[in-house]
Amino acid sequence: MSPIPKLQKRIDKLSAAIEAQEQLLQRLIARRSEVQRELNYFSDPMARLPFELQSDIFMRCCIESDASTPGLDAPHLVLTAVSQLWRDVALAPPRLWSDIQIVPYPHKLHSDYWKLCHLWLSRAQSLPVSLTIGGPLIPEQDMQDLVSLHSHRLANLTFSLMSDSYQTPIATFSLNEGARLSSLKCLAFKADKPTDFGNLSQWLDVLRAAPILSSMKLDNTFFRMDPGGASNPLTLPYLQNLHLGKPFAWDLLRENGSTSLILQFLTLPALKSLSISSFDLPYSEFLAFLSRSSPPLESLRLAIPRDWSSVTTVAQVLRLMPTLVTLNLSAVPRDDRIDRFFPFLDVLSTSSDILPNLREITLRTDVPLTIDYELVLRMVTFRFSSCPTRLKSFRLTVPPVIPLGYGDIHSPARLPPDHVISELEQLLKDGLQIDIGPGSWPDFSNSYYSM
Repeated sequence: MSPIPKLQKRIDKLSAAIEAQEQLLQRLIARRSEVQRELNYFSDPMARLPFELQSDIFMRCCIESDASTPGLDAPHLVLTAVSQLWRDVALAPPRLWSDIQIVPYPHKLHSDYWKLCHLWLSRAQSLPVSLTIGGPLIPEQDMQDLVSLHSHRLANLTFSLMSDSYQTPIATFSLNEGARLSSLKCLAFKADKPTDFGNLSQWLDVLRAAPILSSMKLDNTFFRMDPGGASNPLTLPYLQNLHLGKPFAWDLLRENGSTSLILQFLTLPALKSLSISSFDLPYSEFLAFLSRSSPPLESLRLAIPRDWSSVTTVAQVLRLMPTLVTLNLSAVPRDDRIDRFFPFLDVLSTSSDILPNLREITLRTDVPLTIDYELVLRMVTFRFSSCPTRLKSFRLTVPPVIPLGYGDIHSPARLPPDHVISELEQLLKDGLQIDIGPGSWPDFSNSYYSM
């Protein structure tokens, strides 16, 4: 009789025994892992803390570490790999993942970068999201897809452009078809140098997708006009704060339009705070904007336009701002010695019907030789003593000296006359806050007169 069947039977029996032992070994390994987790749980100080406190510690760790930039070394992801407990704690609070900063430098991107960004935002679940996109903003379809996919959840959207060249940067941004910024409340674009933001119509299309926008900041940007696409007016019923800034970039304005041009296409009935540091809008268009919006403006910060030299012009504008409380005026640029404050000071010193609620006035200039201190005193006294709503604060920011060239030669600033100083000091004693001194220009470190 052949021994083969007998040997095969023995092999089968041994194989079954081995399989049984392997199953037993796996069960023992699994049991050991369970016991090890229990030991880790009781040994880990974190495990003895309430879950809410654990989450708070993780939140503070990530926030203080500036950890909202996706990356494999981000604390958010590092914490999830420590243990199952830490992973559960890190994934539990959606708020931990609701703030994200993306810096898409081309040389730092890897194939899974945008997948990581999507994963990050998905862990915020249904919470509103704050998204900041920094670095050199270039036309990037992956970035546009990311914003468009999560557009309905975005509460805050900020572009922070840092140019890596000496050429005028060009930034473009648009949404995919059908994307809506239905939750967006704050929108900002900031650049480190004057930046061409493309056609105005492109930005208006973005605003049309943001019906509840309440705050917008466009800083150091300018638009190119597109008559064919930027003609449709737009009403933003909830916008309360608007900052349009590109300070001192006058040369660029000769060929392009500053962001103030956008006002001729907007109606803003809820606007409370308006800041324009580079005014490139025709006077008639600005009057039309104020007339159709009737905004409850409380704060106006304005670089005085070059063509606002008429008392009548200024009076027409100010009459459309009856709710204004704070007025901040800047006289620029440096090479203009005309007293741009004169029409404002004249209007404010003669009629209490104009800006009847005005409480704070700030004037800023880098050419103090043209300041009419007599008129300043008359306006301040009138607003403090003769208006139903008394002036609370007056600040005049001027340099102590005026640079005349690239060398060390300067023209000395003209101090207020003694009798003006005396009367201002009396107003100070009567309760008016007064500050006359240097601003933030380079090398102006010492105040020549301050109250």
